[in-house]
Amino acid sequence: MRGSRALLPIFGFFSASGAFAADLDLTEFKPVAFAPTAPSWSVVGSVSPTYTENALFSRDDRRRDFFYEPDVSVRLDGNLSPDLSYRIYARTQFESFATEHDGNAAIARLGARLTENLYGWRITATYENRYDFDGIYRDLAFTSNDVMGSVTRDFQFDNVTLSPLVLLTYRFSDLAEARRWRFDALVGIEVKLNPKWSIVSTPLIEAFWFTDGLNTGRKDQIYSATLGLKYNIASNISLTSNVLYEARTSNVALRHYTDWQIGPRLDFAF
Repeated sequence: MRGSRALLPIFGFFSASGAFAADLDLTEFKPVAFAPTAPSWSVVGSVSPTYTENALFSRDDRRRDFFYEPDVSVRLDGNLSPDLSYRIYARTQFESFATEHDGNAAIARLGARLTENLYGWRITATYENRYDFDGIYRDLAFTSNDVMGSVTRDFQFDNVTLSPLVLLTYRFSDLAEARRWRFDALVGIEVKLNPKWSIVSTPLIEAFWFTDGLNTGRKDQIYSATLGLKYNIASNISLTSNVLYEARTSNVALRHYTDWQIGPRLDFAF
């Protein structure tokens, strides 16, 4: 959620970061197995204590810190046909910093999606109503309505799985500076070493085009990559050690930054 920071104290300019690729949770795009029965409920989430070299996304004032990020979703999954599935979900997450409390932020979302499986490709349309908070659910910074379309597929080569994804989003918001287009392109990579252990990586490119308010004309590009070792504790619980590097460029020079992050992540699904 480092990419979803509510407000930075500089004339309302918004952080657009993807370090969070949690803003882009790959589990959201996994296929839902067809079952001609009643829809199913699940609780899916993660907990990740993380060290960062740049807690406030600053070009010149780099501050090291640790932050704690729980991320939990409640999902209702079902099928309208063997190739058409739906999901209704509520998701919440926050970041709590040890010392740089100006970095604390939280998000709450309600969303729905439809996914069509077409020749192995998953084509998804998503609507999400989102609430961004300054601090941990302290002050509501703005509300948004995100409309998203994505295409993804899994490719299997022996013990290697490649999951390319492209995603296009437009954000409607009650705050002009938050309105923007966003394009994401990434490849999820998993190399299975044995049934328990895997090497995982996610190279990611993001582009943002802001359309209104003080951010009119602003263009950001974010390049990041993660590398980790994943251990499957059980079929529904895994622990991943992650290292992430991220760099942002922008036509607003003050928005440039780089960051390294390292930390474990516990994922669960019930």
